[in-house]
Amino acid sequence: MSTVRPRLAGMHADMAGGPPRRAGFVGRWLLSAAVWLAPTALALAEASVDAALERVEQVDGEGRWFSYSIALAGAAAAIGSGGWALLDAPLADRGGPDPWVVGGAALLVGAGLGQIVHGGMRFDERGNSARTIRRLLDGGDDAARRAFLVHRAAEARDTRWWGGVITTAQGVGMSALGARLWMEGEGGVAITGAVFTGLGALTVGVGALHFFGRPRAERELDAAITVAPAVLPGPDLEPLPGLTAGGRF
Repeated sequence: MSTVRPRLAGMHADMAGGPPRRAGFVGRWLLSAAVWLAPTALALAEASVDAALERVEQVDGEGRWFSYSIALAGAAAAIGSGGWALLDAPLADRGGPDPWVVGGAALLVGAGLGQIVHGGMRFDERGNSARTIRRLLDGGDDAARRAFLVHRAAEARDTRWWGGVITTAQGVGMSALGARLWMEGEGGVAITGAVFTGLGALTVGVGALHFFGRPRAERELDAAITVAPAVLPGPDLEPLPGLTAGGRF
């Protein structure tokens, strides 16, 4: 028994000293690997941001005329329909203008004017974005490029939200006007009301899509790779230095 106890004690001491030595070796290896991989990971992140900015530049620079033309077409439809209802005053033979017709027509004209102003501001916003991105890609540092991508995503999200508000208001005005003409009018006025109601419901649906979708800049930001220092757990849950890389695809 006296011979076995020292051996057991020695084995216990070796086992007790094993994991810390292994953990120290693994920790040094992970630290060396993190230091060696850091430039590569950072280079991938920078290239990812640059590629995202190039795509946003292309969309903002080449797509702004198309998006503004859609806004102008919607504004023309809203102002034309609302102006007709205000000037022609259907259902006004009851002793005065119909309040539902006046309210719906006024909302339509206001939304149409809002589409022109909002679309023009968005047109300039996208042009300024494309020019700023080109300057950053030609001579800006990495921090400035990533900061502008974050800014552009937030800016596009807010612009999209207000576009949804204006488009939804236009659809509500068109639907209200159309439903009133459809239910109370006769002949051609009733047919016009039915058409207005259908167009209004469609416009409300288009406006609602603005609140659920994400603009291109925000999607590019989510897909860009980000690299940051982190503390990772080792084999025995001891803290070890490392890097984290993330993206949304």
